[in-house]
Amino acid sequence: MKHIISFSGGMGSFAEAKACVDKYGKENVILLFCDTLMEDEDLYRFLEETVKFLDCELVTLCHGQTPWELFKEQKFIANHRIDLCSRTLKRDLMSHLKTGWLFKNYGKEVKIPVTRSDGKIAYYDSGEPVTETFTKLEGIEVHVGIDFSEHHRLTRLQAHMKPSIYRSTLVEDGRIIAKDFSEQFGIRKPRLYELGFGHNNCGGFCVKAGLGHFKTLHEKLPERYKFHEEKEQEVIAIGGLPFLKKTINGKLRYLTMKEYREEFLELNKAEEDKYDIGGCACALPLGDD
Repeated sequence: MKHIISFSGGMGSFAEAKACVDKYGKENVILLFCDTLMEDEDLYRFLEETVKFLDCELVTLCHGQTPWELFKEQKFIANHRIDLCSRTLKRDLMSHLKTGWLFKNYGKEVKIPVTRSDGKIAYYDSGEPVTETFTKLEGIEVHVGIDFSEHHRLTRLQAHMKPSIYRSTLVEDGRIIAKDFSEQFGIRKPRLYELGFGHNNCGGFCVKAGLGHFKTLHEKLPERYKFHEEKEQEVIAIGGLPFLKKTINGKLRYLTMKEYREEFLELNKAEEDKYDIGGCACALPLGDD
């Protein structure tokens, strides 16, 4: 049995990988990393040090575009509801039922009996059971870096990916992982955590993140905020729509990053946004077909 870790470069996936190495042996663990080509430079340092520490096989997948290059090609900016970047640059590469790495390497078609609304197996008049064909991952279990504080996300993922097996030993053991978990092993935590970001993906950018996240980006990495602001303007010029949203006087307004900076951040009118962090979760395979 191989244990495939969705290895994002974040602390949760490292902790899950460490637990699997301890439990199943490093020879049975494969780390699967999807590179968006827009990662923080320190992510690669963290990735290199954790892979060396774990001494596991690392497989790197890459679509070949950054999120902004993808948005520009599609003339569409992803958002919290339609995460084109997450799907194309991560989930499809890992778990697409026809072309994803997991299914190309470990997929097998199986027939599963269909159950009726009363829970009993359905049968044809001939007496043969009614079946549906699924592509199932065999010989592996896929692990994600979700800890017990977000166990509901794992439950949803497991239901979506049946009959394949998706796990988190962190959830199973009731563990909550601190952002400095790696430092007990002599591995400095990713610098985005030190700067106050909630995740270590896409260099501190995420279309699913809340206004508080972008407030942090503007305060801690203003040049990077400016870069994304300019890229957003390029896509808006060819038909894209802004993805940030803010409720003002009871009305929802969509804001460009430029508008948010000029009207709120630079005027110190975004203090209430500091708790609106949001989340990415883009590395979680959702079985898109």
